[in-house]
Amino acid sequence: MRSCPNLLQEESLLSLLGSLIAANPEVLFPEMRLGRCHSFRATRDADLEIKEDEASDLLRTIQQHLRRRRFGLAVRLEVSATMPDQMVRYLTSSLNLTPEDVYIIDGPLNIPDLMELYDLDLPELKDAPLQMTIPAPLREPISLFEAIKQQDVLLHHPYSAYSTVLDFIKMAAADSDVLAIKMCLYRTGRNSPVVQALIEASQKGKQVAALVELKARFDEESNIEWARRLEEAGVHVVYGLVD
Repeated sequence: MRSCPNLLQEESLLSLLGSLIAANPEVLFPEMRLGRCHSFRATRDADLEIKEDEASDLLRTIQQHLRRRRFGLAVRLEVSATMPDQMVRYLTSSLNLTPEDVYIIDGPLNIPDLMELYDLDLPELKDAPLQMTIPAPLREPISLFEAIKQQDVLLHHPYSAYSTVLDFIKMAAADSDVLAIKMCLYRTGRNSPVVQALIEASQKGKQVAALVELKARFDEESNIEWARRLEEAGVHVVYGLVD
């Protein structure tokens, strides 16, 4: 703790949202008789059980399932250590769970929320950034096409800089001698330069095909959006099905 004086000085500015609500329930429920506040967290089944051979339109079927995900069956209940047994039993019964599905937590219930602290500008409290490298054959001031004509090049991510892949795709999209680009997209970022390069290649008259895995867990909505944008740009999009 001695190595982080800045954080110690500002710790009074950091508070869990649940604690803030528990300290001011009368703001949310004015003119009501209030008891004590206790935190709980329910985890629901997020699996998409889709019979691909029965789905005439896979994209639309997945969209419908995504809307229902937030109402999936509860599979776990986390409760604060201060919650009375009567309330725990009530929540357990209401969610159709058993006592074996209940976890008593003495501390924050949603630990991933603490990752927001990682955005604080305190580099002395963080691991040193990973030093990525570029394979020697690709460091020369020649085109990637010329480099791979001379020899095979192995990329090992994340130790090899991913910019080498992006440069390769962008170069293919811009090169007039490239007639077609075909690739698989499993997970893509919000502003994926890969997808943008494929769109630009299609707009330049190249034959572009992309296999988009719609069922990449928790990235389904993002992949659906990218699939639509690719199709609008003239890319031939196929989904992760056997046929």
